[in-house]
Amino acid sequence: MQSFLSQLQKGATSFIGTNIIAVDIGTAITRIAIFEKGVVIREPSYVGLNTKTNEYVFFGGEAKEIYGKAPNFIQIIHPMDFGIISDFDSTVKLIEHFFEKAVHPFFFKNKLLKTKFIAYTTIPSNATEVEERALEEALIKAGAGRVRILEKSTVTGFGAGLPVFSNDPVFVIDMGAGLIEMAIIIAGGIVASKTLKLGGFHMDMVIKNYLHLKNGIIIGENTAEKLKDDLMQFSDTKKVATIRGKSLENGLPRSIRVTSTDVNEALISTFNQIIDGIKDLLETIPPEVVDGIVKNGITLTGGLGNIPGIDKYIMLDIKVPVSISENPADATINGILKLLKDKDRLARVVIR
Repeated sequence: MQSFLSQLQKGATSFIGTNIIAVDIGTAITRIAIFEKGVVIREPSYVGLNTKTNEYVFFGGEAKEIYGKAPNFIQIIHPMDFGIISDFDSTVKLIEHFFEKAVHPFFFKNKLLKTKFIAYTTIPSNATEVEERALEEALIKAGAGRVRILEKSTVTGFGAGLPVFSNDPVFVIDMGAGLIEMAIIIAGGIVASKTLKLGGFHMDMVIKNYLHLKNGIIIGENTAEKLKDDLMQFSDTKKVATIRGKSLENGLPRSIRVTSTDVNEALISTFNQIIDGIKDLLETIPPEVVDGIVKNGITLTGGLGNIPGIDKYIMLDIKVPVSISENPADATINGILKLLKDKDRLARVVIR
């Protein structure tokens, strides 16, 4: 840590001689970046375990591709639930594989890997100390020499270009696959927060159940996710997709046409719960803070921020300006990279 801060104090702008990486282990996607180089890997957080040999044989996109199609002895695992580790061994193997694939070749190629690298990562504000330690230990077992854990909401807001270290309130909502994490931040600290387990994975299950009940068809999680990504929108554009699943009546293959109206109908209750969560959070804060939020608005980040028209839908209900950050899905990893260039602000968001 001290050597890293010394480099920053000297105004080092070259990557030569550094061994620092940023890691964002998401419920759905894991992103890893190298300091002053950028993101080097962006892959699904899935692994495949051969239960016969107890070996991990599939990782990332390859593991997700065969999810729901693998033979019985191949267990497909997504080791992160709601932004925290749910399967420690699988998390270690996943990150170890990503390190070997994208981080080690870069360092070895440039002969810079003389010591183990320092990994900077984030964790949700509702995580316990045990969960923080589990994340730290997983990264160390995967190959990191040292680990620094940062507060996610502040990092995400910073990556979205928000003035999270100013004295004006900033309201950021990270809408990921696991959690909907809301935080009001002033001077680099969280003054109020709320987390909802209503992220993308929950929405995929809602779509599956909806089609099960309405159309009598059974579909996989990957199909439900594709419907959400392709059809969910809060705009006037209407889209249609043809999907195949298994008939609930006779178990035979069946095709149906699903419209954006169907997906909206399935998920509207979930989005209304999210809006209710925003209202609940606003009700807990002082009037002076509310006034600042009305002036500065709410910023959406995370993969669900890419849903067309979601900002306007929320804004019409809560009567507060809502905007979507640029490249919302990468706000967290970009926030870590930006903070690595600012030692003073970095120190203010380090948890452990």
